[in-house]
Amino acid sequence: MVADSNYARRPALPGIRRRFVAALLCAPLLLWPAVTTASPATAAATVTGSVHAAADDGSVGIDITPSGSSVLHLDQPLQLSVTVTNDTADAVTDGSVDIYLAERALTTRTALDDWLDPDEDTDSGDLMTSTPLDTTVQPHSTVTVAVTVPFESLGLFEWSPWGPRGISASLSTKDTVRASAQSTFVWYPDNAETPITPVTPVNLTVTMPITTPVTSTGLITADDLTAYTAPSGILTRQLDGVFNRPVAIAIDPMIIASIRVLGTAAPASAVEWLNRLASAENDIFPLGYADADPSLVVQGGSAGVLTPTSLAFATDPELFVPTEPTALPDPQDEPAESDIPEPTSTEAPAEPGDASTVPTLDQLLAWDYTSTTIAWPADNAVAQADIDAFAGSGLTTTILSAGNVSTTSADPIANTTIELGETELGLVSDTDISAALRAAVTATTDEDWRGALAELSSQIAVVAVENPDRARTLLATLDRGWPPTSSRLSQTIDSLAALPWYTATPLTTALATPVSSGVTFAAQAEPAESVDLARRLIQREAELTSFSGALSDPTAVLAPNRLALLALLATAWESQPDEWRTAVGDNLAASHDQLRSVTVSTKGPINVVGSKVDIPVTLNNALGQAVTVRVQVVPSNGRLVVGNDVEAVLDASSAKTVSIPVTAAVGNGAVTLRVTLYTPAGESIAQPSLISVNVRADWEGIGSRIFAALVVLFFGFGIWRNIVHRRRDRALAAQTEADPDADLESGADAPPTGTITVPPAAPTAPAPVDPDELPTAPRG
Repeated sequence: MVADSNYARRPALPGIRRRFVAALLCAPLLLWPAVTTASPATAAATVTGSVHAAADDGSVGIDITPSGSSVLHLDQPLQLSVTVTNDTADAVTDGSVDIYLAERALTTRTALDDWLDPDEDTDSGDLMTSTPLDTTVQPHSTVTVAVTVPFESLGLFEWSPWGPRGISASLSTKDTVRASAQSTFVWYPDNAETPITPVTPVNLTVTMPITTPVTSTGLITADDLTAYTAPSGILTRQLDGVFNRPVAIAIDPMIIASIRVLGTAAPASAVEWLNRLASAENDIFPLGYADADPSLVVQGGSAGVLTPTSLAFATDPELFVPTEPTALPDPQDEPAESDIPEPTSTEAPAEPGDASTVPTLDQLLAWDYTSTTIAWPADNAVAQADIDAFAGSGLTTTILSAGNVSTTSADPIANTTIELGETELGLVSDTDISAALRAAVTATTDEDWRGALAELSSQIAVVAVENPDRARTLLATLDRGWPPTSSRLSQTIDSLAALPWYTATPLTTALATPVSSGVTFAAQAEPAESVDLARRLIQREAELTSFSGALSDPTAVLAPNRLALLALLATAWESQPDEWRTAVGDNLAASHDQLRSVTVSTKGPINVVGSKVDIPVTLNNALGQAVTVRVQVVPSNGRLVVGNDVEAVLDASSAKTVSIPVTAAVGNGAVTLRVTLYTPAGESIAQPSLISVNVRADWEGIGSRIFAALVVLFFGFGIWRNIVHRRRDRALAAQTEADPDADLESGADAPPTGTITVPPAAPTAPAPVDPDELPTAPRG
């Protein structure tokens, strides 16, 4: 492989010694056909087969890993494990496995990366051995071949410089290369008579987040905590793998709060897990609550990092039993004379049950952290404005990935710390070392783990080789996830501790290292779709905050929504985009229902037939708590004049009708009333409702005028009739006085003429006589 001009070749040997070694190396090549046909001297192979469950992609693959240690010492054979995978429909037969050693030592990170990710024309190196594939690889199955390369075939000597070496394997059938793979090991002849070049270990800080599967509520249920803290649960595996090992723990505060908020109902295994975490000697710092991505929070529109506002809604006071008071000694048991002074306070002693035992938010989240100033956003997603927002929230140190920095220095290796501002600091994780570490702790097979560990050992070794005179301090991070077994995580950490070119470094030491020169911050951004969803969630929280001004208990709505918001902005959702979009949609729909829980149910039409009337408007409250609203009514035209706003208190889950005074102005016709509900502070809490009104305000005036006219006519006719009768009576009286014998005018009222026959009158009873008119009775 030719990728760098200063690669260290196998050292040249002077004079007779060089010729002797050359003849020695050529001898096996002359005897190769006879040796391979008899019994392999350069490779001992054993073959095992297994069913492969991969999908049929029509390919044949090969993988090579050290089957023992990834560190090779002097006079040791190189033991390898080669796995052939057949994902075709045809069996692989009559093949051979060829093992090569890179021509040059891998003394730079560029050379190492190029070897592990080669181009098509990359030289495979020197052939060390070839092993026949005696076992047929059936379709959709794998076969593992154990290959041993004798030390004499490697061409390495005690004076060969230590460091990573490249190996490759290729599978050939019928003179056709079907597949190839690369791996590494570290040549470390520390047992040679000639001392090797002094090794300056790399100071490596390893950081692992302890998290749980994503939620949409911001709290972990008791059932989930029971499963997570079981002997094989994800929290147990994570803690077992790093407990009291040189790994800094980044803990999700949601785990701590979820256990504590359950009080006496918390699962025993969860309480035990939390107590064990408290006893760990590891450096511990908090992630964002629910592992919310702080960059996504800020880029979504928040002015700073968001935190929980309250957990009171999830706290049951009955689950927090007050501590039993300490029994007081019996006065009879006290000595007769006591030196204890009598109390002089006049305040009554507090009763044992007076003090509240329900923990506060601060108490639920409290922890003895090593540092509380570290932000850990998603990889390669931090913008420049995020740094200032983090600092404003007290997070002055940010863990960054390599994509968030750029290097202008000629020095290819730098410390993990970079300067982000006057007081802001960046901790840059090493991409290659972190990737190899993550692959090792999540490996599901021994072959995968050995291959990842070999790469991890080589990545750290090449840093020490490239800078033999200076110690570097680097940071390796594990991703948001959990190992399949706790033993894989602890096995990896313990294997690292055995490497002479590695030194475990605490997080506090890494924070104190000098900043790197020539390394600057490179702004990145979250994906546009993620930012859009985050912005909608944050805007919805602002709407709920305005709406909560009408509530009797705003915390009951805002606190759970804040937890759900943080949970939906968790970093782990990045690997589940479809599920995340669904969860965000469900949250927005639920919060929309909350915003529409106080509504106007009156629709109209309403007929207004008076000049001044009260229009009834019915309000509905679907919330489980009382709300106070101010009702504002605005007419669409001037036919109605509406009075002042009306304030109303609606009980929980109830309806109430309020009266809106209106006055008819000029004219009749249709009017639309726009009814808007506001909080007492003046924030709109719902979309305006429209009520149609038909105004007939002049009907009252017309009816009054008609009635007045009828009254006038009725009394006028009576007066006129009286006047006419009186005039006629006066005229008759005047005629009678002037000519008593004169005939009256003929007509019905004229006196009769001629003979008048009067019928006999009916006998009548004698009229009563007044006693005073009776004759005086004679005397005597």
